[in-house]
Amino acid sequence: MMDLVALRQQIVDIFAQENMTEIPKDEFSSAKYPKLLPVMSCTVDRYRLEGFGHMMAMHGSAKLGFEILTVAMMPYEGNAVPFMLMDVVVSKKKCTLFTEYYDCTKNGTEQPLLAETAKKYADLDQYDEKPAWYVPERTSYSLIKESTDETRVKECILESFRSYLAGMKTAEKDPANLEKLAVFRERMIKEGNPATDTMNKVLGKEGAETFFRKCVMPLNSKGE
Repeated sequence: MMDLVALRQQIVDIFAQENMTEIPKDEFSSAKYPKLLPVMSCTVDRYRLEGFGHMMAMHGSAKLGFEILTVAMMPYEGNAVPFMLMDVVVSKKKCTLFTEYYDCTKNGTEQPLLAETAKKYADLDQYDEKPAWYVPERTSYSLIKESTDETRVKECILESFRSYLAGMKTAEKDPANLEKLAVFRERMIKEGNPATDTMNKVLGKEGAETFFRKCVMPLNSKGE
């Protein structure tokens, strides 16, 4: 089974030279559900990236061998790059990969490196997901895949983040890029995604909303 804890560190290391500062631990840094006899637990690491915004890396595990790694890249400084949300789900011998990009920039942004990466790994089996409001909002270079080839999936994951970093470093900035991003964040909170029900159980509805604003999609360095 893929080591998601080690993978999380490898992803963080990609950005380690980019003026990265770890955000101090708080009440959202770890959680268990249910609290008395937990069957699920998660740990959350957050970072500020000077000149870009925010990065969250969350690892969750449950009994019966289910694990998930979620990484969110939030460009709250107005960089002309998409919001990136990646989920890696490992269960038994199969790995399911959701590499989602949402272009919320004012004028749209071309991302040739991300498109090239998507083309390179297009041969991985497509995951048959259920229809949802956010599916058509994704860019064409999003990767929704499943495979038993852990080595290739891992290569795809790491290359995706390297490509994202390259685009991030060269992207122009415009505060207006935050307008659509803020609207999309509210929609994510109100309409939800596959993780919403789980986070509501772990943190309660109000706590889950605060977690999403502060940890997944903060709009500034204060975590708001």
